[in-house]
Amino acid sequence: MRFYHSTTSERAEQIVREGFRDATGRYLTDQEFSGVWLSDFALYCSEGASMGALLAVDMELTQKQLEFYEWVEEGRSYREWLVPAKLINEQAVVTMIDRDDVPSRFGPQEKDYG
Repeated sequence: MRFYHSTTSERAEQIVREGFRDATGRYLTDQEFSGVWLSDFALYCSEGASMGALLAVDMELTQKQLEFYEWVEEGRSYREWLVPAKLINEQAVVTMIDRDDVPSRFGPQEKDYG
């Protein structure tokens, strides 16, 4: 499966070289969670994504194996997961890609670059 992770250009280069690190936050909840945010579409500024670089994260994991990490939010037009960095680093091939090469769910003329 292919996932996407948006981050700064500097951080993207570091991730490709050294792997992901878990981020920790409350993410609009009352408890702390840790992991790496992945989505099934390239996200944009209006969805809280950094716009410096886009990483493709290719893993041979099934949706069933990732089901525990999915954050389900009603009305959202994309899927999102908070996956432990260790799991991604063990399972994934991570590459930096050009955002313009990724199909947008907004359509070709409605990309939201912020």
